[in-house]
Amino acid sequence: MIRLESQHDVSFPPDAVWPILSKTDWLNRSVGLPPVSYDVKPRPEGGSAIKARTRILGQELRWREIPFEWSRPDYYRVRRIFEAGPFAEALLGMDLNANPDGGTRVVVYSEITPRHALGGWIARCLLGPKSTRDMRRIMAHLQEYLRGRIPVCLPRLPVHPVHEIGLHSGLKLLRAAGQPPALVNRLEQFLRDTPDVELTHIRPFAVARQWGADRWEVFRLFLHATRAGLLDLRWEILCPNCRASRDPLTTSLSRLKREAHCEVCHIKYDADFDKSVELKFAVNPAVRSLDDQTYCLAGPGGKPHVASQLWLEPREERAWRIPHSLQPLRLCSSQVKETALLPPETARAKGGGLSIRCDPAQFVITSVADEKNSVRAVNPNPFPVLLSVEETEWSDEILTAARAANWQEFRDLFATEVISPTEQVAVGSLVVLFTDLRGSTALYRGIGDAPAYALVRDHFVILREVIGAQHGTVVKTMGDAVMAAFSRVDEALAAVREIHRQIAAQPPLGAALALKSGLHLGPCLAVNANGRLDYFGSTVNLAARLVECCHGGDLAVSEEFFARPELQEFSRATGSEPESLEIRFRGFESPHRVKRIRVL
Repeated sequence: MIRLESQHDVSFPPDAVWPILSKTDWLNRSVGLPPVSYDVKPRPEGGSAIKARTRILGQELRWREIPFEWSRPDYYRVRRIFEAGPFAEALLGMDLNANPDGGTRVVVYSEITPRHALGGWIARCLLGPKSTRDMRRIMAHLQEYLRGRIPVCLPRLPVHPVHEIGLHSGLKLLRAAGQPPALVNRLEQFLRDTPDVELTHIRPFAVARQWGADRWEVFRLFLHATRAGLLDLRWEILCPNCRASRDPLTTSLSRLKREAHCEVCHIKYDADFDKSVELKFAVNPAVRSLDDQTYCLAGPGGKPHVASQLWLEPREERAWRIPHSLQPLRLCSSQVKETALLPPETARAKGGGLSIRCDPAQFVITSVADEKNSVRAVNPNPFPVLLSVEETEWSDEILTAARAANWQEFRDLFATEVISPTEQVAVGSLVVLFTDLRGSTALYRGIGDAPAYALVRDHFVILREVIGAQHGTVVKTMGDAVMAAFSRVDEALAAVREIHRQIAAQPPLGAALALKSGLHLGPCLAVNANGRLDYFGSTVNLAARLVECCHGGDLAVSEEFFARPELQEFSRATGSEPESLEIRFRGFESPHRVKRIRVL
């Protein structure tokens, strides 16, 4: 075995360095390695067996890849067992050790077992010196990036040139659409200078964070850029385990299937409109050509939600370094049926550790006496086990299909973006608002159809503008009634308050009409209803029935919904005591307890 090692000091802490150096796919591109082809086969006990191949220095390399191990932000490593080529086996890794001065000592190492003398010469005389030069250049570049002096985190990432005609044509349309000039200029620079690897799966909220701009303004810019031919929509169903997608690009919701399969995790899962179906963007090929190849399949940078990962051979027991956390972490494995919550560090008794046994049905977690609070992982099975500890919350930078489709701006620009007529996609949690007008029938009789309709139309304009401003959408209108959808409770409540305020502030409208509103939260189904995206289910039905409880100028919610902190705060802000009701709605077997809140 030949060990190659280089050490590098970076004047930033491991937490700042890890998000960049853990992007193994990007690192491999940066050092000029060739793309890799992967063959993924399911294991009978769960998970996948991965084989890979590439060509280096004119020789084909084929290997069996043992899954990466890591503990954020301390280390990662991967073991490869070669079937062909100059090497028999290799362990590749990186350690990030905190320095007393607040910086990081990065130790990059390879432990290579050559197959023959030529393999030993290649490792010592070619790979060793090249790796040291590459990593020295990368660390110097990384320092400059973290100091804010250069825009790209790693050097030598491939950047294909733009097609000037396509770019200028799209930018002209974007400016004609009235998009902010400063954001249009940022987008132009982004499309010209950003490495290829960043332009195939663009998250608009992440770009907004990098630009220091409002995320919804950037999302609006991207939507108009898609209409202008600069970007393409990209819908992905994220695996609930690895939270990634390796399916072919899907450019329309109508091509989205209700069920998906992750070939790496070897699991099937349903599309969840408000969690796992994500809207991303990719640069349009008419603007810039991209090389969308794979250089590393499953490094830690591709799973930022996984705090630590460990591979256990059959019958193996090992110590496991799990990062400290004040929040619960979820323990999971493709070879263990049930998941488990790990207690936060503060919940463990001083001087206590954990033992984790991986039975096929469940994890068996027991406390053990250990002054170092260590964790021991045990695999009693005749097959290997891959263990992961992951954060339970999904990233706020994921723009879900529900979040996108529930915004009026998206619906206006992409009215044809609906799911297939043959599919029904689950929405785990949707905020549904129904409004109706009290007194509209009498108004039509009293002042005539044309003047009455003008007032009703004005009320529709208010609803549409306010709901859109709070990142919601008008799903449909039914006579004087409106159904709207939101992804967040606080935004729905802000819309309710502002709608009531604006209607009351316009004397002709407020004097003639009173708005009734009902709000509910829960699961439902997203469907294609006559070419429009619509929602159905008991959550929608109850929200519609709640409006019937109102007198005008008020909001009705279920008692369970009222218990949420957002509703409590909303109720306190109105300054009135909510009224409690018990009503049996048609279509529901049991009576419902309802809270009616006077909004104005």
